Amino acid sequence: MTSALTPELTSRYLAELEPAIDAVAVTASDGTHLAGDPSLGARLDDAGSGAERPGTLLAARSEHHVVIVLVRPGALQELVQHDLEAVARELG
Repeated sequence: MTSALTPELTSRYLAELEPAIDAVAVTASDGTHLAGDPSLGARLDDAGSGAERPGTLLAARSEHHVVIVLVRPGALQELVQHDLEAVARELG
């Protein structure tokens, strides 16, 4: 059985699910951009460096994908991380 969740659908789903998310990106595990904001994949290595726009960069990885989001200050990061991990598992 294949997953009905695609990278593009993942990007739209997360943006609608969590209002504290400012940007979403999905990349392949090798870093190839698949959907969403193309700048987030490159900034993943800079997470926590202060180089990104205000907010926090969060990511979840699966065997084939990386789901990355930029959340606003004050977001419930644990909840967003939980949603990211669930979506990453679904993507495979």
